Amino acid sequence: MNQLKNFVSDNFKSLIIIFAFLVTMYAQHTANTAHIAELTSRCATLEAKIQDQYEKIDAIKLDKAVFEATMTQFTQMRGDLQEMRADIKELLKNRR
Repeated sequence: MNQLKNFVSDNFKSLIIIFAFLVTMYAQHTANTAHIAELTSRCATLEAKIQDQYEKIDAIKLDKAVFEATMTQFTQMRGDLQEMRADIKELLKNRR
């Protein structure tokens, strides 16, 4: 026991420095662990938002494709109507 007292008294400054270093390392570890947990949570939130944005973009692409298909059908229908009108006019001319 006497040797321990002598050791502590002879190396008090060094022991305090080592103890302070260990406490600081533990505090940094705890803070970093909390920070990592927060960043993980934020990352998950951002990934969910990104996925939502991709789904919205896909919906817009689908709407655009439907619009283009509809416009193509309208163009074809207009052409068909013009052709039918011309045919009807021709038939009416021939009937007179």
